[in-house]
Amino acid sequence: MEQEMQGLNAKCICDALNELKKLQDYINHSETPYFGKLLLTLVGVDTIPFTLFRKDGPLFLTGCDYKEKGKPEYCFTTSYFRLEKLDVDTCCATVSLLRPLNIYGEDVESMCEVTKLIKTSTCVEVDLDCICAIQCVDVDLLKRIIIIEPKW
Repeated sequence: MEQEMQGLNAKCICDALNELKKLQDYINHSETPYFGKLLLTLVGVDTIPFTLFRKDGPLFLTGCDYKEKGKPEYCFTTSYFRLEKLDVDTCCATVSLLRPLNIYGEDVESMCEVTKLIKTSTCVEVDLDCICAIQCVDVDLLKRIIIIEPKW
């Protein structure tokens, strides 16, 4: 019975991610003859960020972003993702990790401290059987510019 419920839940999460992928693709690829990619310009981002939840809380993954081959520039832990690919037959999603930063531009793990999300090249495949919820995150976190004014 529990496996049956888990399979139904994975299908529900897979359906939700499929809808999210369609919206994300629509933003990125919709073009009109007169206004070009106006929708992408209006929205200002090509990503719909989201968080995945397991029974015990948010799914946290660790990744490293590489500038040169073999040399990680920085490593980080995140619970924020961008959907890259979705296999609806196997209910597996390929997600890229979004790096969470606080107001000072430092890596953070606490959701309460996140001020900005940065796209990275790190991708992970996630089996949606272990996921029980998805929550979209404010796209403004991708557009924010962190400016710290001196006190004096």
